[in-house]
Amino acid sequence: MHLYWRMIEELKFLGETWTINDPNLLRCFRLWLEKKADVIALSSADTPAHHSPLFKYKDITHSHN
Repeated sequence: MHLYWRMIEELKFLGETWTINDPNLLRCFRLWLEKKADVIALSSADTPAHHSPLFKYKDITHSHN
């Protein structure tokens, strides 16, 4: 579920939207979000999206290309 969440966050950053059509996957994703809501809130609380550590790998920010 973490992979789906990361993909959705990256797409939001790019101005895109993504819809989960599979009811089972949607239910699992919703349950995962409820379980991890506090951690997700902490990870994105006070940092703008373009400076977020979610978009870095080994101190290299993502490409805008």
